[in-house]
Amino acid sequence: MANFFSASQEEQQEILLSIWQRFKYLIIGFFVLLVVFVVARDYVKESRNESDLKTSILFQEYLESDEDIPSSGQELLDAYPETLYSDFVRLNQAKKEFLKGEKDRAIDLLQIVIDRHSDSSEEFNPLVTAAKVRLCRIYISKKEYQSVLDTLSNSEVLTASLLELKGDAENALGQYEFARISYMRALQNSPSQTSRALINMKISDVEGEKVE
Repeated sequence: MANFFSASQEEQQEILLSIWQRFKYLIIGFFVLLVVFVVARDYVKESRNESDLKTSILFQEYLESDEDIPSSGQELLDAYPETLYSDFVRLNQAKKEFLKGEKDRAIDLLQIVIDRHSDSSEEFNPLVTAAKVRLCRIYISKKEYQSVLDTLSNSEVLTASLLELKGDAENALGQYEFARISYMRALQNSPSQTSRALINMKISDVEGEKVE
C-alpha cells in the first residue's frame, strides 16, 4: 500500500488496472449481490407492510360485520392463517359456534389456536390462555372432564380461571383432594372478590368428601 501512494499517477493507474483485471469478477459479483440484497430487503419490507395493512383492514371489516360468518373473516383464515388476526377470528367464531350448539366446530377452532402456539417459548400467552379457558368450558358442558385435564396437562402457567376449571373437572371425576388443591390455588390467584366467593363455595362443597 505504501508503494501505491508513493508511485506516480501513471503507476497508480497501472496498479489499479492490474487489481481490476485480477478481481473484476469478484468486484462485480459483490456489487450485484449488494444491489440484489437492497432490492430484496425493500421488497420484503414493502410486502410485509402491505400484508399488515390488508390483514388489519380485513379484521376491522370482520368486527364491524353483522354476518354470522363474515366474508372478511373467512378471507383472513384462508389467506393469512398464521396471523394473530386469524387467531382472534377463530376465538370469536368459536364463541358463535358454541352459542349455535356447534360445540365440536368450536373445539376445532380453539384447538387450532392452541396448537399454533404450542412451540412458543413464551411461558404465558394471553391468546392461548383465552382459548384454553373457552375450550375447557366447552368440555365441561359436554361432561368430558378428562379432556379438561388433558388440555391443561402441559400448561406451565395456569390462571385463576384455568385452575378453577381444573378443580371442576377433578371434582367431577372424584379426585376430591386434587380438586381442593386446584380451588385453593385459584383462590390465591383470583383478583375478583366475586370469583373468590364462588371458589370458596366450591371448596366447601368438596370439603367433606373422601379422597379416592
